Amino acid sequence: MIAAQRLLKPSMSDEEPSMPWAAAASVPDAASQNGTKSRRPQRSCDYCRQRKIKCDGPKTNGGRCSNCLDFRSQCTYLHRIKKRGPKSKLVEDLERENAALKAKLRSLSVCSLCAQPLQSGPTSPSVFENATLESDVAPSTPDRRHAEEDISQDELADRFHQLSIGGLKGKFFGSASSFALVSNAIAVKGKYLGQPATAAPHSRRTVYYDVLPWEKELYDQRPHYVYPANDLISSLLELYFTNVHPMVPVLHRPSFECAVTDRLHLTDTKFGATLLAVLALASRYSDDPRVLVDGNLLSSGWKFVAQVQTISNYFEPSLYEVQFYCLATLYSLGTSTPQASWLFLGLGIRFLQHRGAHRRKREGHNFEDELWNRAFWTLFALDRIIATFLGRAPAIHIEDFDVEPPLEVDDEYWERGFAQPLGKPSTLSFFVYLSRLCEILGDALRRLYASKKWKTRMGWIGAEWEQGAVAELDSAMNDFFDSIPPHLRWDTNRRRGVFFEQSALLHATYYYIQITIHRPYILDHGPLAPTSLSICMAAARSALHIARIWMDEPHYMPFFWLQTSVFVSAVIVLLNIFGSRRVGLSIDTPKDLAHVETALELLKSGESR
Repeated sequence: MIAAQRLLKPSMSDEEPSMPWAAAASVPDAASQNGTKSRRPQRSCDYCRQRKIKCDGPKTNGGRCSNCLDFRSQCTYLHRIKKRGPKSKLVEDLERENAALKAKLRSLSVCSLCAQPLQSGPTSPSVFENATLESDVAPSTPDRRHAEEDISQDELADRFHQLSIGGLKGKFFGSASSFALVSNAIAVKGKYLGQPATAAPHSRRTVYYDVLPWEKELYDQRPHYVYPANDLISSLLELYFTNVHPMVPVLHRPSFECAVTDRLHLTDTKFGATLLAVLALASRYSDDPRVLVDGNLLSSGWKFVAQVQTISNYFEPSLYEVQFYCLATLYSLGTSTPQASWLFLGLGIRFLQHRGAHRRKREGHNFEDELWNRAFWTLFALDRIIATFLGRAPAIHIEDFDVEPPLEVDDEYWERGFAQPLGKPSTLSFFVYLSRLCEILGDALRRLYASKKWKTRMGWIGAEWEQGAVAELDSAMNDFFDSIPPHLRWDTNRRRGVFFEQSALLHATYYYIQITIHRPYILDHGPLAPTSLSICMAAARSALHIARIWMDEPHYMPFFWLQTSVFVSAVIVLLNIFGSRRVGLSIDTPKDLAHVETALELLKSGESR
């Protein structure tokens, strides 16, 4: 209101300008004194130009506009007219740099809501940079605009680190959040006032910002975990890092074992929960009777994982808690209630998104960031594979994340600057390539198994579109297969060792996804049916052949993904046998039945656990 009134009516200082207007004659008067014909400028006078109001000076006979007469002001035309036309590149660069510096200075000020310093990283643009007015910032390219939005998402937590229970620092807020809107409003307010927007410290209402006593009582409750003897812990850790960790590297072995040696699980209950999940998974590979309940092999590890409360803290998830959900998802798949894995998987993904672990880091990559990265890709792979097995939609889509893939560096080389020695293959390569496979699987689920409503809206209908989509997915699968490194390629002469295990699991998963792409068409009468059936049968036989060679080596039990691939492959082979007999085609039935026997044998090898 005050600003609007000042635009319509000048203050006392406006009536008595500091500039000596009397000494400055108006342009028409000066022209008449020189004996020349006055030429009235065809533009607004200085006063109307300053107030940004309409000027009728060029149309009046007296040479003074009606506004200057009303406000008793000299009607002058001394202000220099700027030339029109495009600005020089130098001027544009300087204005852009000036706007960026203003935004940086504002980011170092104080939050107007919580009266706390807003510190910004030395290399990260401020979130307020996106909130500057259009007249102060030159238009940016679409790529630059998207980059600024991503940066603002990563920094919003720093702007509002005291706005909710437990603080918001370390949490992620996207550009669509209410916090992003408030952040822009603060920036505009600061620009309007000409100074950083601040608030008095006493304006923070602690009753709504601090943890309430009855909530804190629940938060402070510490579960009482019972751990096995140290010798059993040591043996189970060895089994875990030998059988599970090479396939699902969610942990960092040196630091985890060091924490167990330092007995961190006795003081940190979240780490203790992760340790219990590790012991539970490892128990399925152990012959020690102490891991069983009443001597039943099916209860391997249950006494450990059953102690953990699944949702013990609704305030702030830690890295250990997310790691627990990764491991609990794997363990629950082998229980009589495997649907619980869907719950653990969803909680883990939500906690990752809450932490912002699904977005690329703009600053340096450190030890903890890589562990969060591993947790994300572990849940990402599990999400795709379990969603396919259950026939459900994945919880996170390709457009939801842009985090970098895990580093192909073994655990023992992390302290050497994350540098894998040249010429030494990394055991992490398997997990990186498995994640790439799961990205293709997610694309297939979204395009081939989506609802009819979504397909219609996206225009994904018709035989021609299906042929094109399947061809694109086949091309992506072929490119992936050609990119597999030598130490992970399937070699029937290779026996034992971690690379043999990884190669078998990677290729079995590859054939499982190949079947997933083509199986919607094997029972159709469309143009894709013959080719899809042929590809599915070839993939099924290849997967079962890998299983046959894998079983020639002694194993405790097959890994979950291998069981899934073998089960689906056996079903494809049986469908082909039944279908061929129905139409009277001649096939090698004994050979295919031998493949089915291989599948049954592998599945039986793991049923006791």
